[in-house]
Amino acid sequence: MNHTSISEIRELLEQRGIALKKRFGQNFLIDQNARRRIVDTILAERTAPGEVWEIGPGLGSLTDLLREAGLPLRLFEVDHGIIAVLKDRFGDEVPLEKGDFLKTCLPAAQRNGLPGMIVGNLPYASASAMVTTVIDRGVSPASMVFLVQKELAERFRAVPGSKAYSALSVLVQNHYSTSTVFALGGGAFFPRPEVGSTVIVMRRLPECPEPSISEATSLLARTAFSQRRKTLRKSLTDYLSILEACGVDSSLRPERITPEQFLKMGREYHRRHGAPG
Repeated sequence: MNHTSISEIRELLEQRGIALKKRFGQNFLIDQNARRRIVDTILAERTAPGEVWEIGPGLGSLTDLLREAGLPLRLFEVDHGIIAVLKDRFGDEVPLEKGDFLKTCLPAAQRNGLPGMIVGNLPYASASAMVTTVIDRGVSPASMVFLVQKELAERFRAVPGSKAYSALSVLVQNHYSTSTVFALGGGAFFPRPEVGSTVIVMRRLPECPEPSISEATSLLARTAFSQRRKTLRKSLTDYLSILEACGVDSSLRPERITPEQFLKMGREYHRRHGAPG
């Protein structure tokens, strides 16, 4: 299939009766050079054995190149029409998990083992939830390569004190280092999105908190950032003794607290209460 041809893509979608759904963020990557650069990045960043999971393969524009490279793939797709196309194209040669990645990733890991790597052109509406789920559920691979909305990439890497800094920044930065590879404009996709995109590489840190401590850290960070204009004294009223034990100034707003400080608070919470919930 010619993944650079808008007319061929349109014809296939019409023949199959597939109507693209905005909630799935279905923007097919049609820039051949970009596809090659992404795959080259994936090959360079693959440091661990195990399957390479591709989220949202669409019509297979990256999948074809990854197969040519001989990578052991597992695809995750939610759209029934697209699933039928992928089954016709790849048959049983490439395992395919059907349904919402947020619901299928953990069962897939339990059945087939943890992935060595996760890649994909992530849908704008659910990309942050996907990355959060991977980390929170302990599915975290050694590396990940994603094409994401530029704004989301900035949130992953945001520093304390910046507008983009959030509970998501805290979660990601306590588990992964994130770097930008290159940016893509709307013309690289069909249909053309209204926002810019960025290819990022996420490398797991040598020492990551265990899931229960990460969960406690996220609880405190989400609670604090839910009222980001308030000081910690007001937003974390129930946890002031934890702040004091960790030497965190409760007169500060959450945007001034580093990921390391939130993690220290999460460890103290876990020491006292165990995992949240």
